[in-house]
Amino acid sequence: MLGTTRHHKIFTLLTTIAVALLLAVGNANAQQADEKVLYVVSVNDMHGNIDNFPQFAALLDTLRKQYPDILLISAGDNRTGHPVNDRYPKPSYPITKLMNEVHFDLSTLGNHEFDIGLDGLRNVVNWSDFDYVCANAYFDDSINVKPYKIIDYKGLKIGFIGGIQIGANGIPDFHPKYAQGVSFKPIEDVLSEYMFLRKECDMLFLISHCGLEADIEIAKKFPQFDAIFGGHSHKKIERTKIIGNTMITQSGKNLNYLTVSVFYFTNGKIDYKAQQVFSIKDFPKKDEKIQKLVNEFGSLDIFSQVVGYTDADTTTKEQLGYFMADAIRERTKSDMAFQNPGGVRLKSLLKGQITAKDIYQMDPFDNIIMKYKVSGQEILDMMNKAYTETEDFPMLCSGCNIILKVNEYEEVESMEIILDNGKPFNPNAKYNIAINSYMASVYGFNDRYNGKEYPHSNNIIFDYLKKHQHINYSGIIRIK
Repeated sequence: MLGTTRHHKIFTLLTTIAVALLLAVGNANAQQADEKVLYVVSVNDMHGNIDNFPQFAALLDTLRKQYPDILLISAGDNRTGHPVNDRYPKPSYPITKLMNEVHFDLSTLGNHEFDIGLDGLRNVVNWSDFDYVCANAYFDDSINVKPYKIIDYKGLKIGFIGGIQIGANGIPDFHPKYAQGVSFKPIEDVLSEYMFLRKECDMLFLISHCGLEADIEIAKKFPQFDAIFGGHSHKKIERTKIIGNTMITQSGKNLNYLTVSVFYFTNGKIDYKAQQVFSIKDFPKKDEKIQKLVNEFGSLDIFSQVVGYTDADTTTKEQLGYFMADAIRERTKSDMAFQNPGGVRLKSLLKGQITAKDIYQMDPFDNIIMKYKVSGQEILDMMNKAYTETEDFPMLCSGCNIILKVNEYEEVESMEIILDNGKPFNPNAKYNIAINSYMASVYGFNDRYNGKEYPHSNNIIFDYLKKHQHINYSGIIRIK
């Protein structure tokens, strides 16, 4: 009954009245019951979105005025996706500087923290006024990432362990060329090494960049965790989610939301915990100092250059992927070109000017393009695997259309490729295809073939727009 009353007072009132009421009511309850209360603000998958930091800072200020001892943490992927941050002369300095300004306490590593290589990651860690924790990443050199950290908080010991997702190839979802000098183990295989912290700490948390499904399994296997602050799968968990003993949070992506978690500690244990997501993007106030920093970071001329025009709104990720694939196919003179959906990081291009910033937002990864001569069956295998992994749609294509039949269990029953040249697609024939280097590694083409290298995909797109100043992908469908 006490928990129900608290939840009503804290979170129902908060959503209908004001953010600050959560903290005021929480403090009053803690004083009445002589309890200790901990508030944790968590974000994940910010992807370099510095544009929302002025509202983020203002919202944090509102929270801290009521409760100044809030802990602020990130569940990884702080970078990759915003050109100002990723293309700054010191890559990732803008997001790191802003995280320092709003006083982050901890972050784990996301897969995209590795997109600038170990030298770049070392810079980011050294610039940071907060610590990074990750228990299943092992570095060969002096990058100062710890497996865990214990924070002393009002006489309580709060333990934070970090963890990162590992793919089938034994590394997180980043380009394998950045894996030199670091190795990984599945987080489930190493957590048992750190369960001694349960006895040493009053509260034990996991900061996880492993994805929601993995977090649920970890909560079942390791009920010692009081909470898992999650990321990687870009889910927004709006209301309290508890698996066994463990509360699980996640706040979407791109710093559009944050999660406030509250923990009541009474008589040597947590007797109540709850969470609530709040909108950053809709918060009505901005921090002027942070806004000035954001403006300074974004003042580089390279981002405002007009590089082309779209004659109609391009409103889907698929259409943008077709545009990218067309540019790659034309440059490489291939029969077909394919773009992985995860490599398309912009949702739309509205009618009018296309700037360099748009292209860098759409394609931030600096992957080189590879051309291979492969069998039709290898193309089908790649497409089937891509659909299974994305659970959305297969590779976005140029030079063909795809007719896809999926059953009620979201399994591919059949996939037919129809070539643009009118010739029948033959699984036994050989075709020249162009893909980015990340795809080439993930799908094993680098191991089987010596491909021909071309420039980075975003440079190819810039060249394509020089020849085709006006594009129009409105209504184009190539996967049916």
